Amino acid sequence: MPELPEVQATVDYLRERVEGATIIHGHVAWARTVSPTDPTTFVQELSGATISSLFRRGKYVGMRLQSSKPLYLFTHLRMSGSLDVIPTEFEVARHDRVCLDLDSGKSIRFNDTRKFGRMTLCEDPADVVGHLGLEPLDSACTPDALTRVLSTKRGKIKPVLLDQTVIAGLGNIYVDEVLWKIKVHPLMPAASLTPEHIQKLHTAIRETLLEAIEKLGCDFGDGVVDGGMYKPRVYGREEKKCSRCRDTIVRIVVNQRGTHICPSCQPKPRVRRSSLRHKR
Repeated sequence: MPELPEVQATVDYLRERVEGATIIHGHVAWARTVSPTDPTTFVQELSGATISSLFRRGKYVGMRLQSSKPLYLFTHLRMSGSLDVIPTEFEVARHDRVCLDLDSGKSIRFNDTRKFGRMTLCEDPADVVGHLGLEPLDSACTPDALTRVLSTKRGKIKPVLLDQTVIAGLGNIYVDEVLWKIKVHPLMPAASLTPEHIQKLHTAIRETLLEAIEKLGCDFGDGVVDGGMYKPRVYGREEKKCSRCRDTIVRIVVNQRGTHICPSCQPKPRVRRSSLRHKR
C-alpha cells in the first residue's frame, strides 16, 4: 500500500498538472469508490469547482476546491489505486473508477484494480482526516510530542507506529526501515522506549521519509507508485545479508503483518521475570 512518501509523490505529480484547473465534467464507473454521496450528486458537486491547491495528510491525497461553498476532495489509494492525468480524449481504461475532466483538456483518472480505494467529498476536512495523529514531518512532531504519545500506549512499538491515530502516514515498509535503523525490535513495548530511543526514532523517521520522498518513494510491491527509487535496507529482504552487520535478515509476523528484521541488530526484548511471576 502506498505510504507517506508515495502519496507525497502523487501529490507533487498532480500539483504540476492540475492545480488551477476547473472540473467541467465527471464520471463514476464504480459507485462504491465515492462517498458520502451517490455518484450523481458527487459529480454535480464537483462540476464547476476549481482545484485551488493540493496537499497530503497522512496517506490521503487532498484537493482544496473553490466552488459555491468550501469543498475538499480526499483520495485514499489503498492497495492498488493510482491518480493519473491524461488527455481527455484518451479512452477510459478498464479499471478507471472515477474520471474528472478539466478545462485544460486533461482528465484525472482514478484507476483502482482491486476497488479498495476511496474518494470522499466534504466541506470540513476534519470529517475525513480529523482522526489522524501526528504528521511526522511537521514541526509539531517533536521528540517530546512522540514521548507523550508513546508513553500512553501499551502495545508493541511496530503496531503503535502503524496506528494512523498515533502517527499519520507510516506503513509496513517504512516502519520496518525505521526500526532497523535505530536497532529496535518491533516487539519492544512502545512505553518502554528510553529518551535516547525516542530521539533516535524521531530522527530516523524524518531521515527515512525525506530520503524516500526525494527518491519518489518505493516501487517495491503491489500498488506502490511506479518509478520510485527508494531501496529498502531491510523490508522485503529476507534471506539476504544485513548491510550493517552481515547477519541474515529474517521475516517474522507481528500483529498479522509481515515484518523484516536483522536478528543481530534488533535482538528480541527480554521478558522481565516479574512479568512472568505476575502471569502465574
